[in-house]
Amino acid sequence: MASRGFIELLRLADLARARKSGRRGGQEYDWQGVVFEIGGQRLVAPMGQISEVLAMPEYTSLPLVKPWMLGMANIRGRLLPITDLSQFLQVPSRLTQMSQRKVIVIDHDNFFSGLVVDQVIGIEQFTRDQYRAEAVEPSSPFAPYNHGKFLKNEQDWYVFMPSLLAQDSQYANAAI
Repeated sequence: MASRGFIELLRLADLARARKSGRRGGQEYDWQGVVFEIGGQRLVAPMGQISEVLAMPEYTSLPLVKPWMLGMANIRGRLLPITDLSQFLQVPSRLTQMSQRKVIVIDHDNFFSGLVVDQVIGIEQFTRDQYRAEAVEPSSPFAPYNHGKFLKNEQDWYVFMPSLLAQDSQYANAAI
């Protein structure tokens, strides 16, 4: 229960915004995602693939790993590999202090990892009609992990799939 606390707070904040704006539970949403930013790019990851969001935890560095593998953190007795997603994707972070960044925890299909991102903005809900099977530009570092986009309020919300990142052999092989 405690591991999902931040996600639950985001959901409750969205519910409060919906009530304040007059939007009631009448509209059914088909898809919910956690919105985050990295290197100035706003992305949304499926709620089912994000288990929690953490402030930057203390971690222990590991020897003989690639620079984007920051280390291991003990999160409630479980070892969490911490990786700097901006460094892995070679996208410059907009935040210079690591302590200001957030960690998105992926615990999906035997894949447990913490992705350091610039910021987590909240939860966004989408309908099936808002989905477009249009990918981010092929030259984008996010392209291999993108699964279309949602078009909402005249804004593109590109979908980042942590499950595709887990399947990437470059990500899985952090050893030097």
